[in-house]
Amino acid sequence: MEWILERSTSEPIKDTQLLRRVAAGEEAALRALFEIYGQRMYAYALRWMGDPAAAEDVVQESLVAIWQSAGRYRGDGCPAAWLMGIVHFKALNALRRKETLSLDATESEPPAPGSLPEEKAAARADRESVRQALNQLSAEHRAVLELVFYGGMSLQEIAEVMNCPLGTVKSRLAYARAALRGYLDRQGLREEMK
Repeated sequence: MEWILERSTSEPIKDTQLLRRVAAGEEAALRALFEIYGQRMYAYALRWMGDPAAAEDVVQESLVAIWQSAGRYRGDGCPAAWLMGIVHFKALNALRRKETLSLDATESEPPAPGSLPEEKAAARADRESVRQALNQLSAEHRAVLELVFYGGMSLQEIAEVMNCPLGTVKSRLAYARAALRGYLDRQGLREEMK
C-alpha cells in the first residue's frame, strides 16, 4: 500500500473542517484526512496487529467508521485524537475477534501430551476471571490498562490517543491496577495466577 508522507504538524481547525465536510458526505475530504493521517493510522494499527494485512484491514474499517460517524465529532477535542481513537478501538475489536478465533481453534485441537483436561479447565477459568475483573472497571480505566498491557503503548501515547493529561492516564492506570488486584484477591485468584 502506498502511503503519502505525513505532515509534521496538523492544523486542528483545518482537520475539524475536513471532518465536517466528511460528515456532509464529501469523499474528497475523507481522502484529505487519509493523506494527513493514513501513515500514522497504519503504523498504529501495525503495532497492535503485528501483521501488515491485518493492519490494512483495521485502517480500512477505521475509514469506514470515520465516514459513518464524522457527524458525531463535536469539535471540542483534538481531531487527531478522535481519529486515532477510532483506529485504536477498531484494532482492539480485531484483536478480540482474532483471540476468540484462536481460542476456539485451541479448544478444538487435541490435547498436547501431558496436558491434562483439569489444567486446560483451570486456565480457561483464569482467563474468564481476568475478563470478569476487567469488566468491573469503567471504560476509561479498562482502556488504559488494555493499552498499556495489551497494546504496549507508553503513557504519553495513551494520553494523546485518549485526549487527556498524562497525570490522568497515570491515575487511571494506578486505580485500574488496584481494582484488578482487589477483585482477584476477593476471588482468591491472584496468588494462584502467579
